Amino acid sequence: MKKTFSFMLVMSLFFLLGCTKQSSPTIVPTAPTTPTTSLEENIPARQTYESKIDGFLIQFPSTWTAQEKVYGSSVTFNSPTNETDKIKENVAINTSKLNNTYTIDEYFTANKERLITQTWYVEIENSTIKINEMDAKKIIFKSIYKDYKLQFEEVFIIKNTTLYTITYTATEATFNDFAQQVNEMIATFEIK
Repeated sequence: MKKTFSFMLVMSLFFLLGCTKQSSPTIVPTAPTTPTTSLEENIPARQTYESKIDGFLIQFPSTWTAQEKVYGSSVTFNSPTNETDKIKENVAINTSKLNNTYTIDEYFTANKERLITQTWYVEIENSTIKINEMDAKKIIFKSIYKDYKLQFEEVFIIKNTTLYTITYTATEATFNDFAQQVNEMIATFEIK
């Protein structure tokens, strides 16, 4: 489990540097969602990404791009490019097989204990959530990588012995710029 978590953390750091590998993901346009408040009027149309290999689907804003198998992820979604971006905000989805059967709480607790031993780790939020009736754990934390002050949101979901990790990576300064879109993406995640 420690090896899986270390791999996931290293992969999260790779995603922050942007992605260059292109491939052909399965993407289907989806109708825009109906806004629930006046603040959501500018929500972009969505597309649906489906991974038949890893058995999940997720909707993402049509202004984002999808790339498969970048640094070992199933898929990475990149935010629209901004000329002032030092780091491209992204959402990566990783799957891995666990050696043992864990509840989401057991897995989360074991990995949180490992995280808090790191000197760069600063937890902002830790919560239990539901995603399409599935139990999940969400943690938002800050760290420093080279000269970059980063902020991450990680969501862990376990089905049988498969761990699904959804990681949003951004700088501290840009994290809130896409947080609503990212959380809307995460809310559409389904395991097939």
